[in-house]
Amino acid sequence: MIIIQHRVNTQKEINPKYGLEVDIRDYNNKLVLSHDVPNEQSEDLEDFLTHIQENNFLALNIKSVEIEFQLKKILSEAKISNYFTFDWPIPSLQKALSHDLNCAFRLSEYEKHIFPNCEWVWIDSFNEIWYDNDYLISLKKTGIKLALVSPELHGRKSDIKKVKDLINSVEVDAICTDIPEYW
Repeated sequence: MIIIQHRVNTQKEINPKYGLEVDIRDYNNKLVLSHDVPNEQSEDLEDFLTHIQENNFLALNIKSVEIEFQLKKILSEAKISNYFTFDWPIPSLQKALSHDLNCAFRLSEYEKHIFPNCEWVWIDSFNEIWYDNDYLISLKKTGIKLALVSPELHGRKSDIKKVKDLINSVEVDAICTDIPEYW
């Protein structure tokens, strides 16, 4: 299972032991890393990618629209193939797929529709763990790779053991977390 360290938006936060979740925005005609509104201090995506090792899996959280072509070009030039993008608005997700970007769609207690042609699903639980073993197994049977969001990212550390138990019984492909050493 890939352990994805949540919100790694600077080079100094890169840990070669883990995958990295980064936030991608456009700023002054460049793609930068920033969870919030970008500014002059936001790191340039192209520079950041020069520090990525082959074993660093990337979960690219898309925070801007109309960046599909630019993102594909940057990833191709940096020879980055070990990644998926997620959180696209649906029209942008369709464009991203047409540009051959590796994409995930989100499932949560509020979003239940499976989006075709995505290799990954980003399974979030904003208020409670809404999925169970059977649901995860049914997704795996479709060939989709599963990336779970650890509940501490939504302030629910008390649900971590429940997710750990699910992971121990179902072949989950990745988990995004603020406490990677736990997993």
